[in-house]
Amino acid sequence: MAEKKRVGFMSIAVLFSIATFSTFSISPPADGATKLTMEQIIAGSKKEGKISWGTNLLEHEVVKLNAAFQKEYPFVKEIKYSRARGGEAGERVIAEMQAGTFTYDLIHIEEERTDRYKDLGFLIDPVDWKGLFNVEERMIQPAGFGVSVGNNTAGIIYSMRKVPKDRVPKKWSDCYDPYFKGKISVDVRPDHMISVWEGYGEEWTLDFAKKLKANDPRWIRGNSQATLLVAAGEVLISCPASRGSWYRQWSAKKNFPVGFVFPEGPIVTGMDLLLSPMKGAGSPYTAILLTGWIASKGVTYLDTGRETILHPGTKLGRELKASKREIKVQSWDSIKTSEARQQKILGLWGFPKPSK
Repeated sequence: MAEKKRVGFMSIAVLFSIATFSTFSISPPADGATKLTMEQIIAGSKKEGKISWGTNLLEHEVVKLNAAFQKEYPFVKEIKYSRARGGEAGERVIAEMQAGTFTYDLIHIEEERTDRYKDLGFLIDPVDWKGLFNVEERMIQPAGFGVSVGNNTAGIIYSMRKVPKDRVPKKWSDCYDPYFKGKISVDVRPDHMISVWEGYGEEWTLDFAKKLKANDPRWIRGNSQATLLVAAGEVLISCPASRGSWYRQWSAKKNFPVGFVFPEGPIVTGMDLLLSPMKGAGSPYTAILLTGWIASKGVTYLDTGRETILHPGTKLGRELKASKREIKVQSWDSIKTSEARQQKILGLWGFPKPSK
């Protein structure tokens, strides 16, 4: 909706009461989408004149995007952006909203948390993203409250200094090659294993999980840590790994000593960067306007290594199309089973804790 700056959460005063917001929350028609028109959205946004939003992208990664949005909609005089993290930080944001303080008008939410946001009343009524903004249908969350503008593809990262050329991984099976035994890191939160599952199926993925464990991995938490460990030479490879996290480091640091490969076979990826306007926040119309604009136009200003591949104009999308590789994207339906799939994988691993 792309490094070195530490961004804190910025709080903004809630300018509209929930009662005021209810004038926006129109009852949906039979097809499930609210009867909003672009004229209503633009008129409402002109009155608001500002927006506060956040995703897990770094502040500098959205500078061009924000500038382009204000160029097209100059009546939005103020844009506040801060990185929205998950975990405890995400819980604080939820607690603040429950107390009536909305740090964000628009936020990136993790798909597995959508039921909680719904139960708390923070998800907006369905919006006709396709009709209003011509958003690619595969990017639209089926319930209609938001859109996905990212795909974080999975692969293998390796040390370019310590892994000989003839040992550079080319296949998923290289991850359990005895050569890398005890010299591989694996994330205890198996997000990218779910992407692998989508591409290769349950039986193959569970067998792969067993073989990874047998290769004596260093259990870690987070793709950023995985990349830094490989860069420091503490492990030789990390598998499966995030291209987005690797690209963030590689694109910012000259001669970064970590390489990335898409293993042979289909390229696999999950849905990422689900943007959702927050019901009850101060700038509901501008939040919808920005969400739709990012999904239809603004995403082309991102160069993060994790922007959506479903939009024909993104850098990553063009690169993968040029590769002529088969690509398998996690479906919205399968996202609902992600937690159950993760538990199966973690059970095979013995529910490991990340090493310190």
